[in-house]
Amino acid sequence: MTISRIALVAMAAFGASLILGVSHAAQAGSDPGLASASAPTSSDPPIVPPAKRGVYSEARQSAVRYRLTVKGHVFSSRDAIEKYLLYRAADLTLQQHFQWFTLTESHSKADTAPVSKPDPSAPRYSFRMNYWRPVWRYKLASASTWSTWSPFSSAAFFADGKDAKTITDFEVSADIVMHKGNMDDSNPLAFEASAVSDFLINQVSPPE
Repeated sequence: MTISRIALVAMAAFGASLILGVSHAAQAGSDPGLASASAPTSSDPPIVPPAKRGVYSEARQSAVRYRLTVKGHVFSSRDAIEKYLLYRAADLTLQQHFQWFTLTESHSKADTAPVSKPDPSAPRYSFRMNYWRPVWRYKLASASTWSTWSPFSSAAFFADGKDAKTITDFEVSADIVMHKGNMDDSNPLAFEASAVSDFLINQVSPPE
């Protein structure tokens, strides 16, 4: 075979490959199945959906200290709302590249509960749910002013035997301090962020 014949054969093969490539691209454009197979898939939605505007807020008070607040109008239960706030505390701690955080208890002169202190002889845990005690404010349908409740007072959460479902507005807040390194597991107010997040992520949703 002469050199010119070889060149003609090569050019014919190259032209055929171009035609096949164009044909394949046209099929992909007309076939939704082929197009979707090659298109990047969207990321899965988060397990905990984002809160509506105005429900959750965080105020940075220093490089390691934040005040977290959850507000809403539909009262579900104290446990559900406090767990959501705790989840957000753990999530924020991880976002800021810290490993654990402590709750700063908000005591007043009228409170009767003692201030929580580290206990070196106590059992070691990554967190203690019963020590997550934020402060509440709420307003009733029959009232024009807000009421405040402290978990460190002797008063019941919802005083006077009233139905908690008559709450029309609520606000629950907590101050946390973030830490790096090994957690002080003798401190009952210490919470390991990753452990808290793993525990609560399938239990919580934003209040309304």
